[in-house]
Amino acid sequence: MRKLMVALLAVLLLGAIAPVVTQVARAQVAASPDQTGTLTGKVVDSNGNPVSGAMVNVMLILNNGPRQRGRVKPDQVQPGQTVWIKRNMVRGITKTADDGTFTVNNAPVGKYHIFVFDRGVGMGRVKKPVTVASGTTGDAGTITLQKGRPGRGGRRPGK
Repeated sequence: MRKLMVALLAVLLLGAIAPVVTQVARAQVAASPDQTGTLTGKVVDSNGNPVSGAMVNVMLILNNGPRQRGRVKPDQVQPGQTVWIKRNMVRGITKTADDGTFTVNNAPVGKYHIFVFDRGVGMGRVKKPVTVASGTTGDAGTITLQKGRPGRGGRRPGK
């Protein structure tokens, strides 16, 4: 009986907290339309084939504090949708479409670091920051995913 009561209480508590957690995780960055732009690019694997459903993380470079990592589960994001998280930095998360392309709409003006991950395919990044200006489109170009963690001492194929 006691286990049943604890389980019931846990379910009720989870039901009360879940909407608040979801709301916080999906908080939108407050930026006026005249201070935003668009960011685009394409993600391919090491053979040049488009990668569908890869997680694209764009991080606005801020001058007022350290970066902080946040997490969004892959099933919470759809192609064409960007989830913005604002903490000590501004971070946008989206997924690639079937043809490997991605679009980040309403991106606040500034310079962005771009990192892409896809389980089983690898990871990649844009080496130089991509700039988004008001009303314009910043092009990240083609990002090639590689196995391992290039540039960070991670495991590489064959090692």
